[in-house]
Amino acid sequence: MTEDSENIQDTNEELELLKTTETSLWNLFKTLLSPKTMPHIVLISFLSILLYITSSADSLTNFSAVAFIGLSFGYCITAIGSKNERIKAWTISTSVSEENLDNHFFKFIKKFKICIFPISLALFFMIVTFTIFGENGIIPQVYELIPLILGSLFVVWAIVQGLSFSTWASSISAKRTKDEGRIPTVKSSTAVNGSILLLFSILTVGIFQFAKKPSSAISDIFIDNWVYLGLVIITFSSTTAWTWKTRNLGNHNKSLDSFSNRWTLICHLFLSWHILTVWRQNFMSPNTIEIFIEEILLMIFTVFMAIWSLTSKGYATKFKLLNEENSLSWGLAFGYAYAGSVAMLTNVFDDITTVMTLGHLIVILTVIYVYRRVLLNVLSTHDDKIMVKRLVEKSDTSTPKVSIYQNEKNKSELLSDVNQESTEDWQGDEDVDWDKISEGKTISEDVEWENDAIEMD
Repeated sequence: MTEDSENIQDTNEELELLKTTETSLWNLFKTLLSPKTMPHIVLISFLSILLYITSSADSLTNFSAVAFIGLSFGYCITAIGSKNERIKAWTISTSVSEENLDNHFFKFIKKFKICIFPISLALFFMIVTFTIFGENGIIPQVYELIPLILGSLFVVWAIVQGLSFSTWASSISAKRTKDEGRIPTVKSSTAVNGSILLLFSILTVGIFQFAKKPSSAISDIFIDNWVYLGLVIITFSSTTAWTWKTRNLGNHNKSLDSFSNRWTLICHLFLSWHILTVWRQNFMSPNTIEIFIEEILLMIFTVFMAIWSLTSKGYATKFKLLNEENSLSWGLAFGYAYAGSVAMLTNVFDDITTVMTLGHLIVILTVIYVYRRVLLNVLSTHDDKIMVKRLVEKSDTSTPKVSIYQNEKNKSELLSDVNQESTEDWQGDEDVDWDKISEGKTISEDVEWENDAIEMD
């Protein structure tokens, strides 16, 4: 067996690819709050709150929707044109001259000049939209549908949230794998993960239970929320049965087994939180302010994870329009669109709880799908390589190994046979009666020769 075939079991391309993805959220946080990018972050925070307030007024709901879409459009164009040197100079913050260093407020305000270009594009988009779809525009019927369309995009943002989190969680799981140690059975690791998940679910729902009813007893956690705990158990049991055979493929490799267990636990903790959110919003009667704060935090988390997905090495290289330089612009474009969807859901749809529940259910389904897909990509690839290794080993053991001496011996025997055959052919010529052959009919017997001699001059 060759050295390469011995290392097949220890290497996995999919796992190594996940390990190379940058997962440091702290570095991204520092980047977003750096002086060069902070004006964009401050602007999206201010404008999102302002437009959310204006959207609550019936006369300004459509205007707010168009403004959100325009801002998203402006940052999309900024991201696409980021390779242009002039656009880059307009949108990247430069250092302020030394004479203004003492005036920190002026220095801070001057940094917002990098926001002029995307804001100008947003205003241009809004003017075009009002001209075509406004109340006095060419197609006024569409104007009333804009808030509804923007609010419906919440479903798309829910899918993006699930994909972004799954990308980060799979990379974290890959980076923290263990290469040495005892490999537990799939049954034991499933039992451990299930116990941790159930304990986490009890603690989180207990916190909200006591926050709602401080006089509640410990038993009330199970009595009042047994349906939620049952849903968590059913979800975990279903995904466990669905991926059982796949997880068994990594049971003979410590790093793959470690990845599978960590990836399973992180995904199901995230799923249990979303199931709890659905349960609380429908059966624990939270107030409107509580729901609003929760969704705002969820929006910030989603935008943050979306920006991370665009800046991570493994994700950004798949699309030509995405790179590290314009990832912030793409993330801000997504952030304005997401904030607009939340604002429209709050002010346009009558039953916001149902819409939010639908969004959380979509996130749950997305994470479950990605969870199984990642396991298949990592563990099935490893299983294919093991099959190749076994075929190589079988081929090596079944092929006879011929020594140099044996090759020379076979070569000598072959040459001896050829020489013997050649000698027998020449010896066969000695038995031929050449005189008898000459007495047979020849070509000269059919020719009449004249007796006259040929005279020579």
